[in-house]
Amino acid sequence: MPKNQMTEAKPKKFNSIEDIMRDPLKKSKLQNLVDEAVQCKSKIAFEQQNIKALRDAALEDLGLKPQLFNNFVAMTFNNDYVQRKEGLEQQLTLVELVMGDAQIENDGE
Repeated sequence: MPKNQMTEAKPKKFNSIEDIMRDPLKKSKLQNLVDEAVQCKSKIAFEQQNIKALRDAALEDLGLKPQLFNNFVAMTFNNDYVQRKEGLEQQLTLVELVMGDAQIENDGE
């Protein structure tokens, strides 16, 4: 069966692991799914190391803070520029309001 292709109906209830492991076909299918998931996790771990190397290069070559690099990558990957800008504007408003409240309290002391 090709990767990520769900051709069978999903079960309406969960099967116990004991039932699955007793059935050689289900056990084999489960093991294949687990093996594929482990391969995916290995690829992810490898790519995370590549991203870390790129982040380190941005720091070393450009002096860019790692968190800013991460944010830039995430923003580009998610293509969520507008949502991030709106979120930052709301955070800035909150900080300004809290600072204003704190200043009012400090003036009254």
